Amino acid sequence: MKPQLQRLVALMFAAVILFADPYLYGQQAPTAQNAAPTPNFNMNYGNTHWFPSFWEPYQTPDVPETKMSNSDRLHYLLSDGKLRLSIEDTIELALENNLDIAVARYNIAFSQTDLLRTQGGGSARGFTGSFQSSALFTGAVGSGVSAGGSSVSGGAGGAAGSNSATQLGGGSFDPSAFFSYGWNRNTTPLGTTVLTGVPSETLQGASYFAGMNQAFQTGTSYEVVIGGTRGDNNALTNVYNPYVQTVMAAGFTQPLLNGFGRRANSTQIRIARNDMKVADSVFRQQVISTLGTILNEYWDYLSFQENVRVKEQALAFSQKLLADNKKQVEIGTLAPIEVVRAESEVATDQQALIVAQTNLQQQGELIKTALARQVDPALAAAQIQAEDKLPEPRPDDIPPLEEALNKAFANRPEIEQTELKFKDQDLTIAARRNGLLPSLNVFGTLITSGLSGDQLICPVGTTAYGKSCISGSTTVPPTGTSSGGLTQALGQTFRGDFPNYSFGVNLSVPIRNRQAQADAARALLERRELETQLQQWKNNVAQQVRTAVIGVIQAKAQIDAADKATILARQTLEAEQKKFQLGESTVFLVIQAQRDLANAEGNEVTAHSTYAKAITQYQQSVGTLLPNYNVELNDAVQGTVTRVPNIPGSAETPAPVKLN
Repeated sequence: MKPQLQRLVALMFAAVILFADPYLYGQQAPTAQNAAPTPNFNMNYGNTHWFPSFWEPYQTPDVPETKMSNSDRLHYLLSDGKLRLSIEDTIELALENNLDIAVARYNIAFSQTDLLRTQGGGSARGFTGSFQSSALFTGAVGSGVSAGGSSVSGGAGGAAGSNSATQLGGGSFDPSAFFSYGWNRNTTPLGTTVLTGVPSETLQGASYFAGMNQAFQTGTSYEVVIGGTRGDNNALTNVYNPYVQTVMAAGFTQPLLNGFGRRANSTQIRIARNDMKVADSVFRQQVISTLGTILNEYWDYLSFQENVRVKEQALAFSQKLLADNKKQVEIGTLAPIEVVRAESEVATDQQALIVAQTNLQQQGELIKTALARQVDPALAAAQIQAEDKLPEPRPDDIPPLEEALNKAFANRPEIEQTELKFKDQDLTIAARRNGLLPSLNVFGTLITSGLSGDQLICPVGTTAYGKSCISGSTTVPPTGTSSGGLTQALGQTFRGDFPNYSFGVNLSVPIRNRQAQADAARALLERRELETQLQQWKNNVAQQVRTAVIGVIQAKAQIDAADKATILARQTLEAEQKKFQLGESTVFLVIQAQRDLANAEGNEVTAHSTYAKAITQYQQSVGTLLPNYNVELNDAVQGTVTRVPNIPGSAETPAPVKLN
């Protein structure tokens, strides 16, 4: 290779290395400020390894099938027609089987596919809960700059030439290889025989080109092309017939203003990395919401279960009263109307018991649906046996209001998501600032070509014309034929015998720049909107925390009042029963006292249930529900509980369950 050609090639590739990323495929080296977050569970979607199995990137990615069977834990807890549930069992089953959590789990997978797509040069698709700025371009990033100039091509009879500069470059962050082949036969009538020696020219040949291009996060792009043509025609003036033409080109393009640097070209990648944290936060929010709903359903089930006990006790009282009244009527110490009155009370209590039992059954159906992927016949027929009790109030169950607000601001997923969206928008603003600049690109290209083929060897003083040699009007036979082909043409190409050097600068200055100004202004406006939304969220969270604290205080007062009312009602009933046995009271007063006791006990159960749900609401409002129940978010992401939570105040922890 000629020395000047060597220097040119070295200069071109030095420029590419200077501006390109440290990794071949455009991946930025992780730093402390820009390192990819560690997701809770890496799904690893996509077959991107080209070596040694080069076909893997072109196969369908391996995405696991949707699991629709219930976890083994559910079958373990289901026996003898009963589903035995403690609070921790309920939480574990929800993490493993609840479909709301299963659907939300896909957001994490979507965020990882977005990262994979942006690393290849595409734009992020987004997911439920992510923020997509309308000021950010939506096309593929990392695309090369298109500019004018001659293309690399070859035609029959010789290489296409031009006095304009040739610019190469383009592609995405994933390198792209291309190949083309074509065959052509063309007959063209000519208006003269001076150039070709024939009135019509017939050309026949094939062309083939192969190459590779790629872009980097700095905006640098390169393209390498090699190819050529082979053909023959019926012209009498060709030097070579048939002929072989080859061409090789290598070039790069580098933006210096608009589109320069990683800040402008890796925005989508950085947003995708940050959105993985957003996906984790959105998923955590869904888990908190779902577990809060299921816990409230569990508290309601416990209250309905206690209500059934209260109604059974009331029915037992009324049945005993009816039996006693019948005995007294038989011995003539009581009027028969009192038996009718007692029977009416028994019927009323039976109806109340049936209503309480059906309410319990309906609540059980809600819990089964929430804790199972499919409610199979065995689960549908099972009766839930709740093994925990409604919680009792504690003096330290909630901290002071100021401490609760600080916890909420630090733990609520909604606030965390808004703060993460600030990072996305700041990246967008930086990209839009770069988009305000004029477009200034430098490029360099080297094209070398070669031409060879079969050539007649004519005597000195004669010229090849068709298959003969001529000197003036005299035709003489050739002395021989020189054969050439692809090897000779490629040798000329790689030696650089016929070089074509191109260097250039492209400058485009939008005079008013209104589109870029509008995009930059919109990006800043969206940032201001997020700031307003953050304050709005903080106000809403503070209001929710204050409401939850008030709810807990009210629930504790309601329990205290209900407990005292139950004690009074029980003592009143005992007094009326004693007075009735002494003949100083009536059946009506005894029945009224029984009703008052049943109502008081029902109110007591309701008060405890209200307190339990108030505590759950408080834990949701401050964002501490998961740590309070020792829930590992990674278990929810994987859909498999690897250890049994140790929940303070819960029933005895069952033996760990080994899951498949």
